[in-house]
Amino acid sequence: MQNPFVYGSVVTGPDFVGRESEIRDLRMSIRNGKSTVIYSDRKMGKSSLLAEFMRRYDDDFIFVYLDTYGITGLNEFLEKFAEEVTRHSLSKVRRFASSFLETIKGTGLRVIMTDEGEVGVELTSARPRQHEIDEVFELPEKIAKLSRKKMVVIIDEFQDVASVGGVQLIKTMRSKFQWHKNAVYVFSGSRRHMLMSIFEEHEGAFYKFARPMTLSAIPTDEFKGYLVQKYSSAGGSLSDEVATKVVEAGGGYPYYVQHVAYELFQISMSPTLDDVDAAIQSTVDHQSSAFMNIWESVRSLLHRRYLLAIAREPDVPQGVAFIERHALRSPSHVSRIRTQLEKRGLTEKGRIVDPFFARWLRTANLRDGRE
Repeated sequence: MQNPFVYGSVVTGPDFVGRESEIRDLRMSIRNGKSTVIYSDRKMGKSSLLAEFMRRYDDDFIFVYLDTYGITGLNEFLEKFAEEVTRHSLSKVRRFASSFLETIKGTGLRVIMTDEGEVGVELTSARPRQHEIDEVFELPEKIAKLSRKKMVVIIDEFQDVASVGGVQLIKTMRSKFQWHKNAVYVFSGSRRHMLMSIFEEHEGAFYKFARPMTLSAIPTDEFKGYLVQKYSSAGGSLSDEVATKVVEAGGGYPYYVQHVAYELFQISMSPTLDDVDAAIQSTVDHQSSAFMNIWESVRSLLHRRYLLAIAREPDVPQGVAFIERHALRSPSHVSRIRTQLEKRGLTEKGRIVDPFFARWLRTANLRDGRE
C-alpha cells in the first residue's frame, strides 16, 4: 500500500492537520486589515499553515508569497519583491494590466518577459536611489487599489531581510507599510530571537506593527485522530495507545510526527508499541547526517558541551553544580552561550528547540573536548 504519511514538504488539503484556530485567527486579522507576525520553530508546520491558508481563501484575496531564503543582495530582494507582487496580481486580475503599466512609470522598474514566458519586472538601475526603493514597497498598495481586492503579502523568514539591506531597509518597509489600507502583511520566521528584536523590542523597526501569533505543538488528541484516520484509509489499523506514543515521540512537531508515522507504516500496518521504538530510531538515523552538519557547524567546545549537557539533562537547573559537572566554566559563560545559540535558533530558554536533535545528541557518540 502507498504510505499515507508525508514529511519534508509543504502539505495542504487532506494531508494538512490541525491549526484551525490559527487559520481562523489569521483570517480575522487580515479581514480587519491587521498585519501578523508568526513565530515558529523549524519543522512546526509554518509553511504548510501558510500554504493551506492561501489554498482555502484564494478567491477572497490576492496572495503574494515571498521566501527570502537564498536572497543575498538588496537588488535581488527588491526585484523579487516587485516580481512576486506583479506576477500574482496580473495572473489574478488581468483586466488592470494596462493600468499597471502606468503605475510603475517613474518607479525605477521596467517590465520584462521572464524565461518562463511570464510578465516580470526588474530594476532599471544597478544602484537604486531611495525614492526608487520607496516606490517598490508602495506597489502592493497601488496594485491592491487597482484590483479592488485586498492583497496579502507573505514574507517568509523575514528576519533574513536585515542581512540583505540592514536596519535601514526594514525601517523603509515599515515607513511605507504602515500607511497601507488595501495591502496587509504576514511576516514569519523560525529564528525567534531575531524576529522578536524587530517586532517586540521598543527599538525594533516594526515595533508593535503586527499582531503576534506563536505556533505551538498541535494538541495530542487532534493529531491522534489524524493518524488513526490515515492508517485506516490506507487499509491499516492503529490503536489509540500506539498513536499517542507516536505523537509524544514527535513532540507535537508536525514534521517529526509525520516522519515517525511514515517509518512506522513501513514497518507494519498494525504496529505495536515496540514498532514505534523502531520507527523512532529509523527517524533519528535518517536525520543523522543533517544533525552532524549542525554539530560540526558549532565550532566552540564550550557551546558543544552546553548542547550535550542540556540534551542529557534537559530539566536540570543550570546552576553552579550543573556548570561544574559539565565544565562550562562560569554562569557568565553559560549566559553568553545561551544568547549565541538562541540567535542561531538552536536553543530557546535553555532547551534545545529540535526534539530529535536533542535525542540524537543523547545517543550519538560525540566528544565534548574533554579527555
